[in-house]
Amino acid sequence: MHLIEFSHVYKNYDKNYILRDLNFTVDKGEFIFITGPSGAGKTTTLRMLTAVEKPTHGAIRFMDAALQDLKPKDIPFLRRKIGFVFQDFKLLPDKTVFQNVALGLEVSGIFGSIITKNVSEILKSVELYTKKNEFPTALSGGEQQRVAIARALVQNPQVLLADEPTGNLDEDTSKIIMDIIKSFNNKGTTVMLATHNKNLINMGRARVIDITKS
Repeated sequence: MHLIEFSHVYKNYDKNYILRDLNFTVDKGEFIFITGPSGAGKTTTLRMLTAVEKPTHGAIRFMDAALQDLKPKDIPFLRRKIGFVFQDFKLLPDKTVFQNVALGLEVSGIFGSIITKNVSEILKSVELYTKKNEFPTALSGGEQQRVAIARALVQNPQVLLADEPTGNLDEDTSKIIMDIIKSFNNKGTTVMLATHNKNLINMGRARVIDITKS
């Protein structure tokens, strides 16, 4: 059984189809690049996996859940299994690195020593523990993205979704970010990374799904 399956998925906005007959599967532990030109629906594809968007037609399965039929009360449980990394980081400027990473755990009802342990461990893994009390504005772009990755992974999700995670970063910093993401993939986290950057794809050496051809 596949971890993720898109079957004849269509998505339109105002009667304009952004995705047509999208079909692909992802197995547990895979690293997948989702690619296609700007406006092809890469971000929409990832957003449908978190139930932020629903397909206009077709079926999407994640583990044993049919996402197009998911009830609102079940969506928070789905999202605990999925970490999301954005191109623009989406860090809260008035919270420290530690507080930004801890936020997802707090929303899930986790507090106290468990938060301290989990956040400390994930910050060490992205080599930012010494900056745990800094605010995002004191960090470089690459460091901010590493905080965003830590925040996405602190709950040990089944899947990491990354939407153009190196789009605002230089080539050397992009390599650092890719190495971090691949290190978590090597530990068993399934990764789906949306990008149109061919250099990034060559760097990743993973399966590529072109959503304009799938």
